[in-house]
Amino acid sequence: MAVQAAKVIAEEVMAGHYYHTQRGTLMLTVLPLAALLTGLPGILAMTLRPGHWPWLLLAPSALCCGLAWLFSSLTVEVSGTGIRWYFGPGLWDYRVALSDIEGVRIVRNTWLNGFGIRMGTGRRLYNVSGLDAVELRLKTGDIGGIGTDDPHGLV
Repeated sequence: MAVQAAKVIAEEVMAGHYYHTQRGTLMLTVLPLAALLTGLPGILAMTLRPGHWPWLLLAPSALCCGLAWLFSSLTVEVSGTGIRWYFGPGLWDYRVALSDIEGVRIVRNTWLNGFGIRMGTGRRLYNVSGLDAVELRLKTGDIGGIGTDDPHGLV
């Protein structure tokens, strides 16, 4: 059985297939902590002064929990025709045809670049944790960055 699995992996590597999921360690640490800190005033208000409005104070906490779920990981797949990546449960994904890519290189971001989806003029960065990324230079002139803890494997 192990020999057969090794053959399948070898065939995928030879065919140019790549699949890797990076856990969003930063997102899974910071966002639940923010949910706890933003939820405490709501919990206090509900216990000290019950009424109809205190539950509204829990909205930021719920938002942080939702963001933690959405950005819990970043999965990247490369096939013979394109590259696809998505966050967490994969509610939406991003795709680029390999024929649209002019070049790739490994880059190291600073923490100032941020995490999640960062957009600028002609630039986008998709990142859940860490500072390593692979930069995709597209033929259109746009630059996309995909954060990864396996930059050499992705390249």
